[in-house]
Amino acid sequence: MFSMTSSNRSIFREDAYKRHLQKQKQSIILRLATPPVWIFAWLLLLCFLGASLLAWRTQVPVFVGGQGILTRQNSTHGAIIVAVLFVPVSQQKQIHPGQAVELRVGPKAASLRGVVASLEPRVMSPLDIRTRFQLQGESASMVAEPSVTAAIRLDAPLSANLYAGSTFSARVQVGSQSVLSLLPGLNQLVS
Repeated sequence: MFSMTSSNRSIFREDAYKRHLQKQKQSIILRLATPPVWIFAWLLLLCFLGASLLAWRTQVPVFVGGQGILTRQNSTHGAIIVAVLFVPVSQQKQIHPGQAVELRVGPKAASLRGVVASLEPRVMSPLDIRTRFQLQGESASMVAEPSVTAAIRLDAPLSANLYAGSTFSARVQVGSQSVLSLLPGLNQLVS
């Protein structure tokens, strides 16, 4: 016969039960990753922040493109070549005397350097430009909108007999911008 006292008795030892309750009350530190992973994560974050800072501080040049023609001008020293760049009115305010210009002349793209010497303030129609510079054929199609003309002083002299009438494409350096501004969405934040 069973007594009542034996049925109320726990099957666990009392000291084991107390230790179990005590462990549950202690705060448990959750270990998500081993220490080397945390070190690697911090180093990766530092590298990302360093690269972002470098990209923010690094400036790249900004260019405005255009087309033009090499013209012959007579001077006291003989015939010389003057590069005339046709600048659309929308880009007129970005071009100033003294800015560096990179020119590509002819089908083989001979590279020349120069400087904007002057900018004519008068806006000319495409027809006026074609008439003034005697543009015909393919060179006549390079001026499709009202433009102003910029005279480019070339760093290297060219033969007037060989290059007069040649067309060129040019890039005028109008400033610089941060590398971060080239990333989509960030250009509004950096500007």
